[in-house]
Amino acid sequence: MVESSLSLNSNEKKEDLLMDSLNYYLGIAKPYWIMFFIIMSLITIIFLIEFGQNWIYKTIIDLGADFASDKITKVFFINEALYLGIIFFILVLASGAIKYIRLVFLNKMEVNMMRDIKKDIFDHLIDLSHKFHSSNRTGSLISKLIRSGKSVESLTDFITFHGGPLIIKLLIGFFVIAFFDISSSIVVIVMSAIFMIYSILLLKKQQLANIEKNNQEDYEKAFISDTFSNIETVKHFGKEDRMKDLFFKIADVTSKKWLTFWNYYNTTEAGHVTIIGLGTIAIMYFSLIRFLSGELTIGSVVFIYTSYIGLTLPLYEFFWGVRRLYEGLADLDSVVKYKKIQPDVKDKKGAKNIKIIRGKIEFKKVNFYYNSKKKIINNFDLIINPLEKVAFVGHSGAGKTTIIKLLYRLYEIQEGEILIDDKNINNVTQKSLRNELSIVPQECVLFNDTIYNNVLFSKPSATKKEVFSAIKNAQLLDFVNNLPKKEDTLVGERGIKLSGGEKQRLSIARAILANKKILVLDEATSSLDSKTEYDIRKAFEKLIKGKTTLIIAHRLSTIMNADKIVVMKNGGIEQIGNHKELSNKKGVYSSLWELQKTGELK
Repeated sequence: MVESSLSLNSNEKKEDLLMDSLNYYLGIAKPYWIMFFIIMSLITIIFLIEFGQNWIYKTIIDLGADFASDKITKVFFINEALYLGIIFFILVLASGAIKYIRLVFLNKMEVNMMRDIKKDIFDHLIDLSHKFHSSNRTGSLISKLIRSGKSVESLTDFITFHGGPLIIKLLIGFFVIAFFDISSSIVVIVMSAIFMIYSILLLKKQQLANIEKNNQEDYEKAFISDTFSNIETVKHFGKEDRMKDLFFKIADVTSKKWLTFWNYYNTTEAGHVTIIGLGTIAIMYFSLIRFLSGELTIGSVVFIYTSYIGLTLPLYEFFWGVRRLYEGLADLDSVVKYKKIQPDVKDKKGAKNIKIIRGKIEFKKVNFYYNSKKKIINNFDLIINPLEKVAFVGHSGAGKTTIIKLLYRLYEIQEGEILIDDKNINNVTQKSLRNELSIVPQECVLFNDTIYNNVLFSKPSATKKEVFSAIKNAQLLDFVNNLPKKEDTLVGERGIKLSGGEKQRLSIARAILANKKILVLDEATSSLDSKTEYDIRKAFEKLIKGKTTLIIAHRLSTIMNADKIVVMKNGGIEQIGNHKELSNKKGVYSSLWELQKTGELK
């Protein structure tokens, strides 16, 4: 799996990881600070109501004690209890209504933030260079992108359900309990501090295990994606059992990572019970001492105890919240690392859009290295005049496809210039450049959408008449009309429901609809049978009319009518001329031509 640059560095400081993810989250959350403020204000009101309810319990118990000792009459007790009951009922209704309103604000904020973060990551990934996407598995990217959205829920829930509410409740609880007994309020703060520090220390240790678990899960999902994307290859070679064995080994490692991750909770649970228990003993000791000395009523003791118990639940929720916080930060970390990656190919500051009018292409002493050790394109010098049909041939690895990728600026050249209509393509925006080019690739990869929408993709503003004209000119209309759902037929993932010839016709229809001045045919018929290739050539005739056309071909019979044939070797131009000139001249082209004519190496 090629993702070493993004894997967790064991020497990386956890604090840096946390801060990077947290800072990114805060940036996403910034537009919603008013909603955060409203939510936290509503939470404060809810806690004040809870302590008000405890005060009602306390008052009723004290009234009961006074009634039992004949200090108040029965009628007075009943009237006061009824009055307090009405207040309690109103508080219950108010609490329910406020909790509902809080969830309405929270849900709206969370779904918007989840949308924002997924869009931000998706936009960044789609803008990264070809090199990045050719080096990272699609399944892993999908896994991390989806998890980034879920991480927002974890982080926001921690703030609005766990961390924020706990701090608010502790502050309110400290001052309310201190009103009755300062010693008990100090116990609350000390116990809470020990509980939180203990939880954070253990959860920090769990963080690395969580990241390792996530990385292993990503690897597992990528393996599954890779397997099912290549299921035909698996079945052709009868390697189902091999893939099962490989998956079991990967899944076994994943299960062990999960087990390590879960095992951290055993010690944590035992510590929590001990801390809460010791706090309960201390609270009861101090409050009962003051009760026995006549300084507190029995109702006040109950109030202190119920308030303390009411604080233990947020503490446990804080622990689970911190756990989700670390999980969320770990999930977010896997995509925050992508945010640090910048495209290899960047537009220059002030780059302008290009509009190709004539379609002249010029390569001036172009040199290109994938890395510093291996030169792929070597001093490449070529002029392609407007409306010329120029073919590129040569053995595999000669650099034919690389030339096209450089024309599209999928990679940056190290030396030389590539000009279109006398404009250096390094000085124009990538999007405008690629929008002015059209290509029919060797393998037409389609979206899992309708035939109509797949053709429309190359020109979203096209009318229905224009789309059907492109379908007709691509020799695809009869096929479409014979389908039950016609142009609304789904082609399946990557066009799996269509044959090779049908996919290629659809690809041609796209290019016809795009109608650009420069067209690239990248081995567009190499995988087709002779009959299908012959049928598609009719579509090609209409496609290339009025265009500068670059053709990459292994089958030389398809380029005999090219205006110019460029024979490449080791990234440079070995020969150049038309078919007649090159086939009668000793060299690479004539050898290839004889080989394909006779099927024998001369």
